[in-house]
Amino acid sequence: MNDCKSCAYWEPNHEVPKEQTEDGKYRCLHPDVAIRTRIDFGCAYHLGQNSTEANVPNHTRDGTMVEPNPNPVDGPTEILIVSHAKDFPWLELALRSIIKFCKGFQGVTVVVPVKDFREATDLVMPINWHFNVEPFPEVRGKGMLHHMVKMAEAELLVPEGTKYVLHSDSDCIFKMLTTPEHYFWNDKPYYLIRSWSSLGVPDPRHPINRIVSDCGQWKPATDAQLGWDTEWYTMCMNTAVLPIDFYKSYRAHVQQAHRKDFEQYMLEGRNEFPQDRMDWTAMGAFAHRFMNERFTWFDVCNGNPYPTDRKQAYWSHGGITPEIKSEIEAMLA
Repeated sequence: MNDCKSCAYWEPNHEVPKEQTEDGKYRCLHPDVAIRTRIDFGCAYHLGQNSTEANVPNHTRDGTMVEPNPNPVDGPTEILIVSHAKDFPWLELALRSIIKFCKGFQGVTVVVPVKDFREATDLVMPINWHFNVEPFPEVRGKGMLHHMVKMAEAELLVPEGTKYVLHSDSDCIFKMLTTPEHYFWNDKPYYLIRSWSSLGVPDPRHPINRIVSDCGQWKPATDAQLGWDTEWYTMCMNTAVLPIDFYKSYRAHVQQAHRKDFEQYMLEGRNEFPQDRMDWTAMGAFAHRFMNERFTWFDVCNGNPYPTDRKQAYWSHGGITPEIKSEIEAMLA
């Protein structure tokens, strides 16, 4: 495994002199690991088989479908990114990748806390593209949870007339030509999913013998938020399109399940890792149960073809190392 030569968790590296290990953080280069970052939280390949201190696996590594939906999308699609000042170095790179590779989208809405509005505006103003910056009054100490709230309020933030929203993040860098049609199949937005049990979550219906990744830890919080035993893990790819009428129904469901305002419920959660409020996993599970016919569903574990991921995922908390910056600049050159 030459790709693991920089990994602190690979046994042959355990005797590497301290001065060569910097602060104990290493960049993972393994092709089966989805994110590009310095690794300081463990690895599924070099820890015990039942460990949950595992990297996020590359759920989309076998995606082979690169062609877009043959028919045009039946309405404007807006890209939505919720960000904050600490991630603006990533955001600048993400926006550059959108300008280079994304065609046919209505524009980009960047949602930021009020305190970061001026800096965000200064970032996007010089760029000759359709950018819209929307500020919101972030609750102190609840940044990640408020981020989730804003994702779920997308229809209130994007321009009037938007029919679909492509969710992306500051640390998602597009790397190939991307149009709205690349996120549709059979004239519907698609979702890449896999069963929770395929991640190693205990399920008497699907016996397992090892933990695949720590993604399974989000199932209890997802179930609690939605109010039922969810079957599908729906965060295989953190860029996905949702129809504009999704959000109000989703918020209403969570609100009814907990008998309190959606934002109140979300902000009452734990803001530190591991969070007990969910975004992608809950939104996708809700869509699968209540709007199933509105999407095309691809199970990444059943051996059938599914779409390729058109961006490279990074992990903003790991920082932009010189190697990562060089890699991104090469993609954008």
